[in-house]
Amino acid sequence: MHQQHNFNFRNWAGNQSSVAKNYFAPASEEELVNIIRQYQKNRLVGTGHSWSSLCVTDATLISTVNYNQVLHLDKDNLQVTIQSGVKLWQLNAYLDQHGLALKNLGSISEQSVVGAICTGTHGSGKDYQILGSQVVSFSIIKADGNKQVIHSENDQVLFNQALINLGALGIVSEMTLQVVPAFQLHEQIFIEDFETALQKLEEWRNTTDHLKFWWFPHTDKMIVYLHNRTQQPRNDSRFRQWLMEEVISVYAYRFFVWIGTLNRNWRKTINRMLLANFIRPIDRIEKSYKVFNVPRPPIHREAEWAFDVALAADVLRAYKQKIDNSSHRINFLQEIRFSKADNFALSPSFSRDTVWIGCYNIDNFGWVELMHDFEEIGKHYNGRPHWGKEFTVSKTYLQGQYADWSKFVALKSQFDPMGKFENKMIAELFS
Repeated sequence: MHQQHNFNFRNWAGNQSSVAKNYFAPASEEELVNIIRQYQKNRLVGTGHSWSSLCVTDATLISTVNYNQVLHLDKDNLQVTIQSGVKLWQLNAYLDQHGLALKNLGSISEQSVVGAICTGTHGSGKDYQILGSQVVSFSIIKADGNKQVIHSENDQVLFNQALINLGALGIVSEMTLQVVPAFQLHEQIFIEDFETALQKLEEWRNTTDHLKFWWFPHTDKMIVYLHNRTQQPRNDSRFRQWLMEEVISVYAYRFFVWIGTLNRNWRKTINRMLLANFIRPIDRIEKSYKVFNVPRPPIHREAEWAFDVALAADVLRAYKQKIDNSSHRINFLQEIRFSKADNFALSPSFSRDTVWIGCYNIDNFGWVELMHDFEEIGKHYNGRPHWGKEFTVSKTYLQGQYADWSKFVALKSQFDPMGKFENKMIAELFS
């Protein structure tokens, strides 16, 4: 087992860092249990893709980098069991080899599966809940080192309270997910006027399996993504994928973003140029995970809030108006997605169908002011921040947004009475 003292942790975005007194990368559950029993303060890190301070600690940091095996595939029941370090891209590739897939995915595949699920990560689709809805069961190593398996059917109440846990209850060791036969997505991408897109939002949401928007600030246009399930054969070419997903979406886009850092007054013009020159109507059929996952974005700052979907148009208009009437200069797309209501205690989609609105920018310039304005809108419309993204709202505000908050706090006291899995963020939220 790899061990290191005074380990310098830095998250993917570079906005969170700490020096952990002890760092471990266990390769077995036995090693994981021994660490938990031996050390009094422990936090887990997968890929460090969270913008929030979930993984920051000056005590013991446990990495899942070597704890990343697919343990079992049950083809009869369409279930797969994995260790907590398996990345989404690894699982996508493994399932594809066996003619299977996850039924819904987010935009990025670099995260660990467990990390994404335990922070409430989501994809998009009116009839699809957050990624955690695909979990059948998971095992968690509690503060005393004992392992508890929690099943979605046999332990439904506990499962709903514990699934979105932010690592506050213990360390998830293994997880079993429900999968589906592999399928294709028919992707249609086109540009629409901002206001027209809002007027058509409900129509598209009700007639599209997976709907999302990209809005480039300082423009009056939306990029609309309609993804519908199909068993029709794939028609996407490798050349088009290379051109659009590598040359244009990665290198060209990053070049224009970089240009915008040289003079921030150019950003409005750059966003309009990107819309005019880089997005043409696209109509293709491809494997589901290749359509769900977007090309790797450049490092950026990110916040995201979940709102009642009935307020989607109002919130988006308010956000656009705030930016249009301010000195903000943003050179990064803002993503809008949707999810179905669920019953997970700390899920931002708890008890309501949801629109997710992302607030992104490429650099630190004006970020504090932008996030402040975004959060003011968020609070006005009773939004809930994504646990893995940046947010500054108070514990008091969050308590008021979650009907089962006190039940989770009670569960945390039961699983971790001495605060073994706390860092500053967890202590401030739940202690």
